[in-house]
Amino acid sequence: MTLETVLLAGLASGVAATMFAVLVTGLDRLLPASLVRERHDLALAALVVIPLVCLLALRTAPETPLAPPELTRANTSITSLAQAAGPRAGGLPGAAGIAEDRADRPVSDMWRPVFRALLLLWLIGFVAMAVRLARDFLALHHMRSAASPLDCPETLSLSAPLPLATSEAVTAPMLAGYRRPQILLPDGFMLNQAALPVLEHEIAHARRGDAWTVLALRGLHAVFWWVLPLQPLMDHLERNRETLCDRDAARITGRPRDLALALIEAAASNTRQASLALAAAPARSSLAHRVGRLTAADECNRKDTPMRLALILPVLTATALVLTPQFGEARAMEGSDTRPSPLRHLDDSYSLDARLYQAARRGRAGQVSTLLAEGGNPDVRYRGDGTALIAAVRSGDAETLQTLLDAGANPDLGVDGDGNPMIAAAARGRDDLVQRLLAAGANVDAGQSGDGNPLIAAALHGRVGTVDLLLGAGADPDGYVFGDETPLVNAAQQGHLAVIERLVAAGADLSLTVRATDRNGQEIYRSPLSEARRTGHGRIAAWLEARGAQHNEPTR
Repeated sequence: MTLETVLLAGLASGVAATMFAVLVTGLDRLLPASLVRERHDLALAALVVIPLVCLLALRTAPETPLAPPELTRANTSITSLAQAAGPRAGGLPGAAGIAEDRADRPVSDMWRPVFRALLLLWLIGFVAMAVRLARDFLALHHMRSAASPLDCPETLSLSAPLPLATSEAVTAPMLAGYRRPQILLPDGFMLNQAALPVLEHEIAHARRGDAWTVLALRGLHAVFWWVLPLQPLMDHLERNRETLCDRDAARITGRPRDLALALIEAAASNTRQASLALAAAPARSSLAHRVGRLTAADECNRKDTPMRLALILPVLTATALVLTPQFGEARAMEGSDTRPSPLRHLDDSYSLDARLYQAARRGRAGQVSTLLAEGGNPDVRYRGDGTALIAAVRSGDAETLQTLLDAGANPDLGVDGDGNPMIAAAARGRDDLVQRLLAAGANVDAGQSGDGNPLIAAALHGRVGTVDLLLGAGADPDGYVFGDETPLVNAAQQGHLAVIERLVAAGADLSLTVRATDRNGQEIYRSPLSEARRTGHGRIAAWLEARGAQHNEPTR
């Protein structure tokens, strides 16, 4: 890898950062004020793409020193003239040799000292940023070690059991730590009901894994310290991150104005803390923005739009481009016992089993019957695509499904990420297919990691009729799949009151609290009540509370 390649990669990163900063700033002015999460995701996607652009440039840049073609042609012409004129005209001694030396030397060699000076400058900046990061780590460690543990009063029902501690070094509540985060409180902080939304704000930081995000961004900034547009992107991300945590806290407690008052009081003093800690107290520049969002009518109950899903597409695109050169090598290293997706091949190159899968996916019952007679295996599992039986459910063709079942296809065979046939049918509300699977002996409670079980899938999608059918077939109304929780939890998350009523009538436990993990792998507790509050379904939460629902210690 040449110095020119490194500089080209750096230039690409700077251009990408500038473009993304302009894009984020422009959309910030154009998008409605209520689209907070969408703004946050856009800024985060832009920050993640920048190092990927650099990596892509390093992989694809030419390895030979750069010499502009026109200069190379000029050097060649000089060499030819010198060689032609030198011997005949008795020209300057050694003129041809000098010309040859210049022609053979790449033009970029002249700039090599400059390249090295720039690289040294970058290294100095990187070391300075790394030292600053290490200093902040030490300050955070000292702040935590000097803090005094504090018991949380029983009157405060927090959504997650984060430890509390008091510290003389802080003037406002803040989250500190990574693997075992704790909430640091200033001396004299009153742990009453008015403090609940402030503490829930810090719990929202922990639930989202914001401490790890900030650490990663500090590392990114250390490497790309010279890319000036990074800072406005990071400031934009921080402002919207705090607003999102405000909204989560207000949803859980139902008291947004109490949190707004607490922010105003905290901002009245100059807050200084280790930069790696996450504080509820706002910077004065963002105070009006956050208080305005908290006091806006119905702001805490608005649903996020699907648009935020599209904001990570730049990240996925850049990742795909970076990994593309390795795709052929990875495919060559696949084990002989794995089956690639049949969707990656042309029809005429399918194996018998792959053609069976494709026929089931297209709902072609006659072709399925023919391929089964030829020896096609309906129980082949394709990672990312499922099985032929799952594909038949997705096609919605009952005849195709029945043909596979009559041939002995396993009705409980599933694939992580694709569920199993019963889960697929329940999620789509296809009661006729559910009945066929049950008649074939499918397990009504069969679960699959990442997809729950049939009743969870039906509850998640609000399929009331399917819920009734599954409960009538003996499905467990409290069926628990780690990572997918319970039917009641999923129904509460999505606000499906009719489903909740069916589950409760079948004996589901309103206060069943189960263990779960957040996206950072940290253990959290979830119950129907906590999820109704967290997702802003106030009517569901009130319905549950009126019937005595509680958020307890997990029983599973």
